[in-house]
This record gives sequence, structure tokens and C-alpha cells, in this order.
Amino acid sequence: MNWLFLALLLLSDPVGDDHGAQLGYPRAAIYQEVGFADLTGFQMRQKDGAWQLGVRLDRYPNPAAAPLGFSLAVVAFYLDSQPGGSEKLPGCGLKTPAAGGWDEAYLLSGWGAEKRLPDGSGQPARAWREGDWIWLATSLRQRPRVYVASGIYDPFSPWAFRSPQPGGGYWRLDGPASAPAALDVIAADNAAVWASGVLPAAHGRHSWRLPAALALMALALFFVLRALRLKG
Repeated sequence: MNWLFLALLLLSDPVGDDHGAQLGYPRAAIYQEVGFADLTGFQMRQKDGAWQLGVRLDRYPNPAAAPLGFSLAVVAFYLDSQPGGSEKLPGCGLKTPAAGGWDEAYLLSGWGAEKRLPDGSGQPARAWREGDWIWLATSLRQRPRVYVASGIYDPFSPWAFRSPQPGGGYWRLDGPASAPAALDVIAADNAAVWASGVLPAAHGRHSWRLPAALALMALALFFVLRALRLKG
């Protein structure tokens, strides 16, 4: 039954931790509304055996009228589903732990999603809104490790993240040129991420909300059994 979602996993993230390595926001008026790059939740779920990734932001200003309902933020998902892979996380300016690495990534903006590979090639991916959550579809059937980072969307940057520069500017982040461009990450200890430049996968000390997931699975099973009984 293609409407049945399985293995729902949910992480929450604090509000107000969206300044990266103490970066200052651009001075243009559209960037003064706080929360547009603030990650507050991350989900993974399976539909028809393939994994879908969901993210929630604190605010969704949309001055450019992007079709997904937001236009200032970019979110990157770097997926590790097989041995090896690249440790450098392009765009956000971080890296995975030494035992990590990624083999495919997804860039999500208000204009849609794109799948990227370490060789730089890319192709469109499906993305959509469900209330406050933004979802994208992958073709992976084995649960990957996922590294999640957000920043300011830059359509002219190869990986869509706006980079910092000393003194900032009307459109540029204020910070050292060598600082990560990410403003928020899904991690148990953001301060450690900014100090080390290493982004762990989205798990660790975060607690997956399995009780809620199990409740949803039980509810789905109830409707399946009910549908079968009505057919009988």
C-alpha cells in the first residue's frame, strides 16, 4: 500500500542557534527576520522502501515568492550509505568525522531540490511541503547516515551557500573568510561543531522520538487491518 509510511524517526533542534561560528547576518533588510535558517527538526521515513528526508525551519519568509514557500535558506543533506566517501562537505564548509564520508548529497531551497555527487554532477530531486515540514525523496532503500546543515541561499554559489567575508556586507555574512558558511546544523553540540569544523551524523546524544514513531506505525497498521476487514 503506497500510502503507508514506515520507520518514522524524528529529531528536534533548539531554536535560536542559527549564527554558525558567530557569524553576522547580511545587512540587507530581508535578512533581519530571525529564524529563516534555524533548523528546528529533522525526520527520516520510508515510503515504498525508499527513504525520505524532512526538515523544519523556525520561520519561512518568502520575499522572492519561491514555489516551496521560502526563499532565504538553503539546507544540505549529505548521505553516507556505503563505505568510503568524501569527508569534505562542500557548501557548508564542514567535514565529516574521519570514519564518515558521504556518497550523495541533496541541496534543498525554496525552488526545489537537487541531488549532487562528489564528482560535482547533479540532477533534480523531488521536494514538497507538508505543513511546516519540507520533504525530499531519495532512492536509497538502506538507511543512510545523514549530515544536515543550513545556511543562506546563494543562487550564484556552486553549492548554494552564501560564504562569509570579514566585515560582511549588504548581502554577505560577516566573519572570517575561512569560517564555515553553515548557520545551523543538526547536532547534539553545535559549539563543538564550530570549534572543530567536524559535523557528526544526525544521531548521537539526540534522542530519536521512537514512541511517537511507534504510535504512528500502530495507527497505520490499524487502518490497514480495518481496510482488509472491510474488503472481507
